[in-house]
Amino acid sequence: MAKRFPTWMKRTALAGAAGMIMFPAAVSAEEQHDLTIMTTTDIHSYLMPYDYMNDEAVDDYGFVKTASLIEQVRAEKENTILFDNGDIFEGSMLGEMEILIEPVEEGDTMSVIKAMNDLDYSAAAIGNHEYNFGLDYLDNVIESADFPILSANVYKAGTDREEHYHEPYTIIEHEVDGKPIDIGVIGFVPPQIMQWDNLHLEGNIEVRDIVESAQRYVPDLAEQSDVVVALAHTGVNTSDRETEHAAVSLAESVDGIDALVMGHAHQTFPGNSGYDEVEGVDDEAGTIHGIPAVMAGSWGSHLGTIDLSLTESDGEWSIQSSASEVIGVEGVESNDRIVDLIIDVHEKTVDYINEVVGSFSEGMNSFFSLVMDNEVTQLVNDAQLWYTEDYLEGTEYEEKPLLSAAAPFRAGYRGGFTEVDAGDVTIGDLADIYVYSNTLQVVDIDGAELEQWLERSAENFEQIDPAATEDQDLHASFSAFNFDVIEGVDYYLDVTQPVGERVTDLMYEGEPVTEDMEFLVVTNNYRAGGGGDHLEDAALVEELVDANVQNRQVIAEYLQAHGTYHPHATFNWALLPQDMAGDVLFTSSPDGVDHLERLGIDQVSFTGDYTDDGDGAYFAYNFDVDGTESDIYADHPGQTEGDEMPATATAYPYLIILGLTAAAAGAVLLTLRRRATV
Repeated sequence: MAKRFPTWMKRTALAGAAGMIMFPAAVSAEEQHDLTIMTTTDIHSYLMPYDYMNDEAVDDYGFVKTASLIEQVRAEKENTILFDNGDIFEGSMLGEMEILIEPVEEGDTMSVIKAMNDLDYSAAAIGNHEYNFGLDYLDNVIESADFPILSANVYKAGTDREEHYHEPYTIIEHEVDGKPIDIGVIGFVPPQIMQWDNLHLEGNIEVRDIVESAQRYVPDLAEQSDVVVALAHTGVNTSDRETEHAAVSLAESVDGIDALVMGHAHQTFPGNSGYDEVEGVDDEAGTIHGIPAVMAGSWGSHLGTIDLSLTESDGEWSIQSSASEVIGVEGVESNDRIVDLIIDVHEKTVDYINEVVGSFSEGMNSFFSLVMDNEVTQLVNDAQLWYTEDYLEGTEYEEKPLLSAAAPFRAGYRGGFTEVDAGDVTIGDLADIYVYSNTLQVVDIDGAELEQWLERSAENFEQIDPAATEDQDLHASFSAFNFDVIEGVDYYLDVTQPVGERVTDLMYEGEPVTEDMEFLVVTNNYRAGGGGDHLEDAALVEELVDANVQNRQVIAEYLQAHGTYHPHATFNWALLPQDMAGDVLFTSSPDGVDHLERLGIDQVSFTGDYTDDGDGAYFAYNFDVDGTESDIYADHPGQTEGDEMPATATAYPYLIILGLTAAAAGAVLLTLRRRATV
């Protein structure tokens, strides 16, 4: 059994320099050994420092730059070990190229895994996005890695959660200054994968809570190891509700973890003042409930390190102090060796994103998509309704009202804004509009479920006091991808009311929506499976559409079939007009200032102030204006014009269904589906 300080000693550490804790023991310099744990997380196949959405090089992310930091740390420090914390291969257009467009052949290796193999990773955790393309695909990726990819809270279905589906943990026989040391590594994934990828996972796996599984396995792993590293694909939970984020609960409730690696949230730690008020989180010391912790951003933006100062006596190791740090890649040169491994697929991806699929008469952006109806979500909803209507003809569902739901994925939270210029629309532009590789789904719901759906979206807003004279923030801490706009009904959101009581005047074709009314709603697999907590056990209408067609494909086919598209919005929803004693403020892109003036938007005013970093501007929402009466698109009310795009206009592979099949060991099958109008 490894020798350890009692838990109370670890958690009453004396803070030293920023990001460092000292455990209470007097150790001579001759006895001390240093081990640096290096970590990456949420790479998402962002290998090159390149923004595929805007077709331009960048400096603040890209795994080839992180690789340079890894080699720098190895050159500077004698004893290192390297881990990744999940969400490895899904996400970027380069990753999509290898998964869907020109799939990596069975037995070959994805570029990101090639790079990680080259850099000699010792272990990784499985992230939630690893499941997006099914278990067979994930199994093949794991097989191609030269290191174990772990998850201790995922089990084979039907085994009463006793038999793990993946390797749960591993013990690495390592050396520090020539002395053997056993490093136990265990992985965890958010249990919400059963909602987010229900169609792939239901009946195949079951998932336990992260903390529950850690309490079950970490103590035994600690008995067999000298140091235990938890690779937890989860972020800092700031409230009990955020069950997908469990790092604070994990550190507080589980004995035996010596180093905690976090992820999933695309944030950094230490050095994140946003966690200052979270109990148990010490941003200065770099600890959570006394345990050294790190979170290394996303997309190869940072390398995380935890430096452990150790002592060894008769084969038993003790931790004396720790220091956590995140190192950004800005200004760091790319690693030429890793670039050479992946340059071919990068160049193919750049060619691919520049293929033209349609045209816009004017540009569109998502600057104000969280406060008013917007042309970005309108396009998605227009396309989804158009695509699905054909499938209703001649079915038992053709008389049911058809609605569509879409969210502004890039609206300033963890990902900038959607911004597409007038003129040719490329595949890269579509990725800007619809970031994720979701697939189209249709759900059958009643009026009560529809209202619940919209109430969840309305949590985007703080509760506003109309009598307050001081400035109030309009937006709560809420992910933009959860702010669904539902087309086909009209409604207001009353932000002066508490959560759960904000939807008002919900109407369908001029009549109030009642609880027992029935609707079909076109959405994506994430939402249909319960992701975001908008729906609970919603009925899928699987026979209506092919479950493998991507939402982004649908937009492409819509543009291909209709010629020039005029960006517009129907303004079927708005914040409820009312008297406010003070200003209600929100931030958006500084480019929104010109956008306000160009379109003459009345609902929003620029305050004249910018954020300290200059990356944002402050705006006020004008509650004396009824947003449903806006006429800013009066000159072009959303009609398309001209002929369909010629078949030779693009070699766009999204006009092919890029189906995934579980029966072919993760192979991606291409099955043809074209509209008669294309």
